[in-house]
Amino acid sequence: MKETFRELINYTFQVLLVSYLLLLLAEELKAGFVSKYLNLNYVLIAVILLGILTVVFPHEKKIARKVIPLDYFMIGFISIAGGFIIFYKTKELKWLSYVISIVGGILIFLLSVLVLEENES
Repeated sequence: MKETFRELINYTFQVLLVSYLLLLLAEELKAGFVSKYLNLNYVLIAVILLGILTVVFPHEKKIARKVIPLDYFMIGFISIAGGFIIFYKTKELKWLSYVISIVGGILIFLLSVLVLEENES
């Protein structure tokens, strides 16, 4: 029963966190798109509370899998998408927005590869 409770908290936290980040991204790209219907602060409070519960009641199930080339392809795609989003939000800075978006994309790539390689070992 305890393990089911821990697994439920962990899964709910993951789903709510991803949902919050996607809604926040949609709100950033088009102001009022989400906030017209939903206050994101309430979702953030729920994410924080579930995050605290996830830390207090950790889920010990760890799935080990081998890293495949598709993982690196996805990291590259996400890095490029992140760079474009950074550029879109900073395009008023003229030439500096190019530098910031390239550095941001590289950081996304390097940090993602670091986490992927750490999980492999």
